[in-house]
This record gives sequence, structure tokens and C-alpha cells, in this order.
Amino acid sequence: MSRVLYILVLIGAGLFYLLYSDSLSFVLLVALLILPVMLLAQLIISAVFLKCSVKSSRITAFKGEPCEAAFTVTNNSVFPLPNTAIRIKAVCCPSGDVSYSTVTVPIPALRTETVTVTLGSEHCSRVDITAEYVKIFDLLRLFSVKRFRKKLHCSVYIIPKLRESFASEARDILRLPAPEAPSETSTVPSCGGYPGDVCGYREFMQGDRLSLMHYKLSARFDKDIVKVLSRNSDRRFFLTADLSDNDLSRRDAVFERLMSVAYYLSSENGEVYVAVPDEPESFEILEIMRSEGTAAKLKDGADYFAAARLLCGRYFHDDKSPDGLIKVKLD
Repeated sequence: MSRVLYILVLIGAGLFYLLYSDSLSFVLLVALLILPVMLLAQLIISAVFLKCSVKSSRITAFKGEPCEAAFTVTNNSVFPLPNTAIRIKAVCCPSGDVSYSTVTVPIPALRTETVTVTLGSEHCSRVDITAEYVKIFDLLRLFSVKRFRKKLHCSVYIIPKLRESFASEARDILRLPAPEAPSETSTVPSCGGYPGDVCGYREFMQGDRLSLMHYKLSARFDKDIVKVLSRNSDRRFFLTADLSDNDLSRRDAVFERLMSVAYYLSSENGEVYVAVPDEPESFEILEIMRSEGTAAKLKDGADYFAAARLLCGRYFHDDKSPDGLIKVKLD
């Protein structure tokens, strides 16, 4: 529209000059002819000094909570950019839904502005956001220049919230029987049960804590007797679940159960591994075990977030368990 209006004004100035050949009509016509050249030169200079970046390439949010992806646009030139448009493409995985939006923001000279995109999802997913381009216009919107074509990317991971209702299930898993009997050469018996429970007694050995001493039994048998506490440090659990359900609500429920049980099992000093996709380039934080299947070890909250990010963006089903792990499948 602005171009059409400018052409009409230019034609009117030309007719005015033909009808009234004086200095005023001449100056007006020349100014209108020079103006586009000046605006184009200003736009090119601004485009050269324009900088754009993503604040964070990896954003994590809980399901049902809004989150923001931010792009920073810096105008390092002395010319203002009143019309700067960012065309954004968002692809939701694993559903494959695609949406487009355009955000327009004015950027004064020598200033930095932040453009935010607010996202929310009813389901656990990964949203891949790409800035298709950053488009700048001159003051009259006669010309435009596109920069940073598909060079700005970030991913938003919508992960499940922890549910305390699954804490008891994690404790039940800790009570599972050990997969192997203790070695005959072992001098310290191994037993299952909740970590810290008393599961037996034996004679005192050098290095035992005095707090484990059972004084009544020691006096009865006239020898030092200590308590044996259940422990699971020699037992490793491999949790897996079928996340290939096309119904995203059912998939979310299974995903939530898987991650909650894994978290609470880890918080109870269990050595926990979760089946994850075999994508080595994504393993920036997690400790990974590879033996037939691929398992990620959860040691703390950071591992929980990293494992959830790997799983939330795809349908995943894996029944292969690495050797030496107690397999627990959660449906």
C-alpha cells in the first residue's frame, strides 16, 4: 500500500511540475525522486549492522505452564528501524503440528530489543522454533531486506511434572529381590528391602560403625554383633515404558509415571537407568550405558531434566535391557 501511495504522490508531483514550472515544483519532484535512493541506502547500512540471536537454544517447561522463547535483535546503526518483522515457524513433536506467526517490533538506533514468543502445551512434547527470516523495512516501507534466513533455532521441551503419588511405587521397586545371589567369597551379606531396614546380624568386622552395634545380642553371645542394613547400591534398575501411543493423553500419563518413579527411586539412593533414544549427539549431560539397549543414568535433578528432554519429543518404545540391570517396565 505504501508503494502505491508513493507512486501516486510521485505522479502528482510530476503533473504539478508540468503545470506549474517553478522552483518549488522542481524541488518537490527532485526530492521525491531522491528519497527512495536515500531510503534504500539507509536500509542497506542498517541491514549490515543488524545482529540477531537466540537467548537460549534449549528451554524446558512443565506441561500446562506457559514458557517463552526469546530472540534478541540489535540495531547497531544510527538509523532507526520502525518496522522489523520476525517470521517464526513452530513444529510440535511428536504430533507434527506446524504453526506460523509474525512478530513486528520497532528498534531505535543503537538499541537492542527482545522479541518473545509465548508457548504452552497440553501435552508433553518438543517444540522446534525456527526464525524463517528477520525482515526490516525503511521508514516508508518502500523497500525491505531479509536477514538470517533459517539461521536462528531453539527448542522448547514440555516435560511432565513430578507426582508424589508415585513415590510409594518407587519404594516398592526398591524392595524387589536381588537378581543374583551373593558371592560365596563375600564376607558382607547382601539383602533386599527398603534402604536402611535391618535385615540381619553378623559378627563385628574391622571398619564397621559402632552405631550398628547390637548390644543385647553382643552380651548374649559374648561376641560383638552388628546389624546388617538393607542397601541397594549393588542393584541397578532399568526403567522402560511404551511411549508410542498415538493418544497423547495416555502417552502423557505413562511418561509422567516413568519419570516420577525414576526420580523418586533415584532420591531413595537407587541406581536408576531409563531407556532413552540412541541419539549420541543429545547426550551432553547424561551418563549413558550402551549394551544392546541404551540407558541414561539418573543421579540428580539435572539428569531428570536431561532424560525427560530426550524422551518428550518422540514416540519411543524399547524392550532391550542392558546387561546387569533389574528391568522394570511401567505401562
